[in-house]
Amino acid sequence: MLASNPTRNRLRAVLVGACSLLPVAYACTASAQGQPLPTGTETVQPATKGTTDVTKDQFQGVARPGDEDSKDATALSVSAGGLQSSGNSRLLAGTAAQKFRLRRDDNQLRQALAGNYGRTAVPSGPWQTNVQNVQGMVRYDRFIGDVAPFLALQERSDRFQGLLLRSQVDPGAGYYFLNRKTLLLWTEVGYDFLYDIRRNDSRTVLDANGAPVLDANGAPVLLSKTQVVHSGRLFLGYEQSLSSGATFNADVEYLQGLSDTSIYRINSGAGVTANLWRSLSISFTFGEQYESKPLPGKKSLDTTSAVSLVYTLI
Repeated sequence: MLASNPTRNRLRAVLVGACSLLPVAYACTASAQGQPLPTGTETVQPATKGTTDVTKDQFQGVARPGDEDSKDATALSVSAGGLQSSGNSRLLAGTAAQKFRLRRDDNQLRQALAGNYGRTAVPSGPWQTNVQNVQGMVRYDRFIGDVAPFLALQERSDRFQGLLLRSQVDPGAGYYFLNRKTLLLWTEVGYDFLYDIRRNDSRTVLDANGAPVLDANGAPVLLSKTQVVHSGRLFLGYEQSLSSGATFNADVEYLQGLSDTSIYRINSGAGVTANLWRSLSISFTFGEQYESKPLPGKKSLDTTSAVSLVYTLI
């Protein structure tokens, strides 16, 4: 029996996201085999993957469990950036992030914070906020050979996604197909518990024309203030060292609602990080986040492109 249209579309989106990694992975691997990396490359650890989204469900994956150089490590990095324009268009934007990693033997703790803010205006017009979110993440991993059980906690507040607070608890386990100092390919499976507290200005139910739906008394129909979603989680990640101090990474993630199968999310991303000078790095990233049932008036797909300067303190 043929699957329904929503199911076919959902499976197609996951397959496209996963297959999009293969040509890049093949090209990077082929390049690495055809041209050996410099000796110093094998001991260089990337300062960051470059994204200022720290609550992408699969945040950073886990470190390489078989890499002896990664044991008993302490790392702390900060990043910040901004953009300002005037004249025919006016724009003011800023971003800041902080990441911490502590590893002792087969135990690892990661923590991260990030904030993004932006305002724009036409000439002689009023300023309007168009980006405003704050994110946080804590994750613990236990390495057992090529398997790594983990537990992650995430928090996000995003004005333009209509979220006063989104909390996630993600237990699961990762398995490494390739586990080398310059090449990493792994998968993660697990469970995702999501609890949303919605903003009041994003709860009004809208009809096909974008107008508020009214009840029998003429009052707007409102969605519940909170929402709970139980999901299964599948993730695939790839990371390749390209040259001394540079890495390429790509990932795709699928989260399927269990109690309500019409709810699902797909996240994917790719990035390049290159060392500029000592503890200073530059990163270029692109990410996509798709949600099948966003709040009324919100788009299903969000994309983010970023260029960041990152300084490693420890």
